[in-house]
Amino acid sequence: MEEQARSHPSMRALQTVDRRLGPLAGLLLRPAALFRRRAQSSVRRLLVIKFWGIGSLQLATPAVHALRLRHPQATVTLLTLSGNRAFAEGLQVFDEVRCLDLAAHGKAALTLRLLRMLRELRAARFDRVYDFEFFTWFSALASLASGAPRTFGFAAPSVRRGGLHTDTVPFNRYWHVARNFRALAGGESGADITPEELSVFCARPEHEEELGQVLDAGDRALVVINPNAGDLAPERRWPAERFGAIAARLVREDGAHVVVTGAPSERDKARAVLSAAGPHPSGRIQDLSGALSIGALHALLRQAHLVISNDSGPMHLAAAQGAPTLGLFGPETPVMYAPIGRHTRVHYAPPLCSPCINVHDAKVLSCIHGQPECLMRVEVEDVLTSARALLGVKAPSKREVPACASSS
Repeated sequence: MEEQARSHPSMRALQTVDRRLGPLAGLLLRPAALFRRRAQSSVRRLLVIKFWGIGSLQLATPAVHALRLRHPQATVTLLTLSGNRAFAEGLQVFDEVRCLDLAAHGKAALTLRLLRMLRELRAARFDRVYDFEFFTWFSALASLASGAPRTFGFAAPSVRRGGLHTDTVPFNRYWHVARNFRALAGGESGADITPEELSVFCARPEHEEELGQVLDAGDRALVVINPNAGDLAPERRWPAERFGAIAARLVREDGAHVVVTGAPSERDKARAVLSAAGPHPSGRIQDLSGALSIGALHALLRQAHLVISNDSGPMHLAAAQGAPTLGLFGPETPVMYAPIGRHTRVHYAPPLCSPCINVHDAKVLSCIHGQPECLMRVEVEDVLTSARALLGVKAPSKREVPACASSS
């Protein structure tokens, strides 16, 4: 649902190629910068590049609004992975969504697909490109291949990406990533992002209808548990046994109705939570992993009285919707990735080695412990106390949700 890296062979191949061949390709193609088109007096076409992470796409929406304020006459196109299309279109902040499909069979087919995408980018004649990937070479090369007169990307002392962008903005690891995105877009960088700046996924009646066919919470408090953290950094998962203990006690002691979510590929993680919860009143803990479209998932999050999630995309979606959200952190720091919402809390009890995941190394992690000690320090009783405090929020104010346009 959030990152889809290690589970997809083509994505693994792309990341490997990016890491090993990106610097060489950047060196060889850097002379192409001499053939950029000359800048025009007016900016009409903007391209935003963000391949990985629906959570990151959610957090990038304030930056897109900043771009529209600076260039009110320009159209904004997003280039992302095909698995993100439905979510990106539902945000309704982009005029066009272009997708790269990694489901190619074989390296040759994937290479041809990449070359075709680069050719199409150049033909589109974008005036400016904003590379929201943190430090991937491929996105920088795509920016260069577009031929846009000006391209913007992040830079850090340890990662320069060969000077492939015309304009670089320092990535500040002490800022939230949403604030970094906005700074890249030329927006106000001195203030924190407010919940109201985040765009909300649009609503359709059929989303509610789809959810209604599988959800039966009655008038009980609805608690959503997301035990997954995507495949890019699975070490961010709190143990299923602890999620199960939380679910069982909220049902037994607080009369809640618990729903466990996840992508189709994450059903085994959801089943592990239900198994750990043990015997419970029939139907009071539901496994809806792999059963909901992205629209129905948002309908569920809008109805939730509480969402408990690992550090992953659904945590950010829930907070943006206005749902009381409790985020669990371990290898990654909430300084950069805390949920942004009206009613949010995080649990983070880092040992000396945390945070050990960072954007400078593509979030590649090799934990020195057999099981991440940082997450083992997050205790069930502490999470339960915070969960009950958020459940005690009387009628939490949810965001106003726009209706989907006919094409979304």
